[in-house]
Amino acid sequence: MASCWGGGVENGNGVVGYALKADIRHYFETVDHDVLLAIVSKRIRDDEVLWLIRTILANHKTQQPGKGMPLGNLTSQFFANVYLAELDNFVKHELKAKYYLRYVDDFVILDRNKRLLEEQLERINRFLLDELKLELHPEKSRIVPLRSGITLLGFRVFYYFKLLKKSNQRRIEKRLLKFQKKLENGTITKEEIRASMAGWDGYAKMANTYKLRKRMRERIESILKPR
Repeated sequence: MASCWGGGVENGNGVVGYALKADIRHYFETVDHDVLLAIVSKRIRDDEVLWLIRTILANHKTQQPGKGMPLGNLTSQFFANVYLAELDNFVKHELKAKYYLRYVDDFVILDRNKRLLEEQLERINRFLLDELKLELHPEKSRIVPLRSGITLLGFRVFYYFKLLKKSNQRRIEKRLLKFQKKLENGTITKEEIRASMAGWDGYAKMANTYKLRKRMRERIESILKPR
């Protein structure tokens, strides 16, 4: 991860540089169907395929007609990335951002120059409003110093290491308590608990969580121990 951080160098106890961390407000609810179809039509000229896409979009009922996609649908995941590929092109080719990362509607730009990031934030917001009929989340779009770390995909990411968010740690603690109660009343099996926790362990190991995962494994074994 360190190689991606825009040439940040140590300066005392911190790191030189800033992160523009932003996400799009109510993204899946506000994707504009006409804009999406216009984007898709640039690459696909088959009328039957376009009819099918239009039908899929129209089948999702929202408070705003002509807007939104259902969460969880495989087509929605695909369309979401097709839609924001326009943002990717704008950031990379118009803004010339060198260090840019996006996951669905969550994105980060890194640079040493805070004023440049402030200008880019303003231009991105204007591009989203004018071209994609979207807007940035006002409370989740900001510029922070790299030394403070950034929150991304459930992790707290620093220059040299990553931590699991505190809320994720609390969530796994609550899950273990639920597993214990379900095991006692026979509504879950030991194998199902192990499978669920194996998935969490695979996710958590992407951060510096050795001690946390060790503690969770000990808790699991305690729960699964014959009574």
